[in-house]
Amino acid sequence: MGKIFALLAAVSYGANTTLSRLAYDTGTTPFSLTAYRYLLIAIIMVAIMLILRKPWRLRVPLWLFAGCVLGMYVVSIGHLGAVQYISVSLSAIIFYTYPLLVIAYRRWISHKSVNAYETIGFVLAFAGLVVALGPEFHEMDWRGLVMAFSGSIGAALFLICYELFPEDTEPFAATTWISLGTLALCAVTLFGFELTPPAQQIGWVYLWCIAILTVIAFLCIVFAIPRIGAAGTALFLNFEPVIILLLAWVVLDERLSSGRLIGVALVVLSLLISQISPGEPAKGHQQK
Repeated sequence: MGKIFALLAAVSYGANTTLSRLAYDTGTTPFSLTAYRYLLIAIIMVAIMLILRKPWRLRVPLWLFAGCVLGMYVVSIGHLGAVQYISVSLSAIIFYTYPLLVIAYRRWISHKSVNAYETIGFVLAFAGLVVALGPEFHEMDWRGLVMAFSGSIGAALFLICYELFPEDTEPFAATTWISLGTLALCAVTLFGFELTPPAQQIGWVYLWCIAILTVIAFLCIVFAIPRIGAAGTALFLNFEPVIILLLAWVVLDERLSSGRLIGVALVVLSLLISQISPGEPAKGHQQK
């Protein structure tokens, strides 16, 4: 069941990127998509909390909660916004450097040991990005590159902060309050700006699908970790770029050049290798 939950999370997150591109084609913008997305997510999570009668109390330091909220906000605007300027597949390649940023944090800031597998992961990821981006770098929009990498930083920030949450944290309450906090941050940063809703009715269908899939993905992750450990869960989440590429090829008709495929393969391989932790037991809050 843990493997099924983790795989469902990867599929759900992967589908979100393609749906975001389709939503932009109906006239909305990255900031508007983020605001509408978290409004719908908050509605869904509040309804779940009321129906299941889950406890609302969340006992975590304010700075950790703020870090998670900021991370999710930047992920939405950065990762999902980048596809407005660059291809979905290239956005995925850049975004999926975030596990390596987490490794760098542990090694140079928190001064935790980094094993040989993680070092190999650094080298392979760098090589993959060079191969994937090099031949087409001059054709890319710098805004898309910056937004995709910003999304990677946001994801790393979320993981680093959420890893420090108490082990008895109620996952439904955490998901709900982080969603509400992100929605509040959207309201503050977008104050005075006019939101751009989809110009076509199908755009709202895309937005609802994005919100529902985000809730499913997040809950699947918090259910998978106690069953197969954080490393096992992350291993399945590493298949998200593959799902993104397949959907971009099938739905968006994006061309998959040989260089891009090789680069993606190296990045995915680096992520798989970096998850190997010999002799280290799986724990629920060891890594997120």
